[in-house]
Amino acid sequence: MNMLESFVAQMAAVNALVPRVVNKRRVAQPIFTRRVVTIAGIKTVKTRFLPVSHEGYGNESYVDKLELLGKTRAEFISRKLKGIERRAHMGLFREMVERKSGNGWQQFFTSKFDKECTIPDNLCIACWNCSLFGGLEAGKGATFSRIRYFDTYSIEAAEDCIAMEGSEEGMGIGNQVYEDVNQARGAETYHLYEYVKAGTRFPFITIIESPTLLDVAGYLHAVRRADEHGYGKYSANHGKFDTHFLVVATGYPRFSVLNMLRWADEGTLESHFANREVRFDDLNGSIALFGDEIETLADKLTEAFDGYFRALG
Repeated sequence: MNMLESFVAQMAAVNALVPRVVNKRRVAQPIFTRRVVTIAGIKTVKTRFLPVSHEGYGNESYVDKLELLGKTRAEFISRKLKGIERRAHMGLFREMVERKSGNGWQQFFTSKFDKECTIPDNLCIACWNCSLFGGLEAGKGATFSRIRYFDTYSIEAAEDCIAMEGSEEGMGIGNQVYEDVNQARGAETYHLYEYVKAGTRFPFITIIESPTLLDVAGYLHAVRRADEHGYGKYSANHGKFDTHFLVVATGYPRFSVLNMLRWADEGTLESHFANREVRFDDLNGSIALFGDEIETLADKLTEAFDGYFRALG
């Protein structure tokens, strides 16, 4: 058995994603296989990026920043990552359903999960997306998230990677969303905003608990869709990324985003992965995939989804 086959053999059976019936309605199964998969990589900004989690002053917006490891860095909080990637995952799920069934996703979801599932206010808590990302239906039930995200921070210092007041580029200028179009435009109608510059890098770690092959392959594809959709404020035009997956491995990581930042500051981040120096805790012995092995794993999405489609009956 090669490394990829050994990795796939560690995954939970896709039947675990089939919802069970509780009080006459379908609910995602609780899955406890005591296994985890860790995905680590680097996200590189390729357009202006506005990681904003709080209001600025008046008509201004400011990038989230944090003093960390001797630098002020741009901060990219985990809930922003999870929210966009969940929506990208749902879009992928619906597209694959329609290709496989030949019908609209709405009919399929109603038939297999009792209702259409829409994020965030009308979750079905029965489908693959709800099984992976979790969900709550007030007064009726909930599913716990099996995917774990972590806040991340820019490798580059804020003074080098953020366009802000006093920097060479200065703050970005846009029009306010709620401006009165019947009034003449002037400085008071402008929206001034800081932004993270293209080329800025953010290391990341994501953990999937009780993973199936479909979960892992689906996540890899969903991230790439999310990259093109955009993260952060004004994502229609901003917040596009390139993601380079450095490792996909069974087990918990023996390193953190902070370690990755230190390695980057030392100029050794990618070599730690290229030389397979990173370690993972797995009582069964960790199986780690790198480089082309990760791409081959992602290529198994259709095969894994076909198994899920059959299991739903």
